[in-house]
Amino acid sequence: MRLTRITERLARLDGTALAVELVIVILGVFIGLQVDNWNDARREAQRGDDYLQRIHGDLAVDVKEMDDRLVFWGAVVAYGHAAIRHAETGENVRGAAWPTVLAFFQASQLYPYIPRDTTYQEMRNAGDLGLIRDAALRTALANYYVNGLSVQAGYLLRLEPEYRRIVRGLTPQAVSTHVWAHCHESFEQTRQRLIECDAPIGEDAAKAILEAYRAEPRLLAELRFWITNLEVSRTLIAGNREAALALASRLPADTRE
Repeated sequence: MRLTRITERLARLDGTALAVELVIVILGVFIGLQVDNWNDARREAQRGDDYLQRIHGDLAVDVKEMDDRLVFWGAVVAYGHAAIRHAETGENVRGAAWPTVLAFFQASQLYPYIPRDTTYQEMRNAGDLGLIRDAALRTALANYYVNGLSVQAGYLLRLEPEYRRIVRGLTPQAVSTHVWAHCHESFEQTRQRLIECDAPIGEDAAKAILEAYRAEPRLLAELRFWITNLEVSRTLIAGNREAALALASRLPADTRE
């Protein structure tokens, strides 16, 4: 044992040997501390890299989700414009009442979008944002998750539009049930799409529903407001999609199986 030898050296008052032993002990302690520091730094760097790999995966999910929303909302906006044309000019979709009724109903559809921010919030809550040494990258992550365009879109879409309440309150239950059964499709648990469908009612019955829509004084104004918000949201989400792709290009992909 070195300490035993040091004690023995002290007993013999061997100054030179004692100095050498002390230097060896000090160097050993110093090297041990440095190794510990290096290991800690390596573990922190690995944790930071793991976080970034997970965020890369989150962004890939975001892009897929935004692609779905852009297609879905595009269809809703198209239905909305068709319904607005009818309310303003009396023009029917494809010259028939049923497709026009369907346009009014489908214009009320919702498909919320929430960014997948689990990993980023975990980093924030754990106080681990400092593991990302690149200050510019930290800022880019905050811009996406805290101040991003999806946050603005979420603000516009945070409440159920009044138009949805109005048009669905004026639509007969049998028609609503038919739309959900034949004109709307859910798949892969959370995804959905709008599809064309045959009429469940005759032309006269469809015309009566359109008359009820037109007779509601709030409907057209609320429809215009909702479709405008949805168009703005589509623009914001399209910009957010580009931001997600740009951010993902700066992050390491998770290559683990």
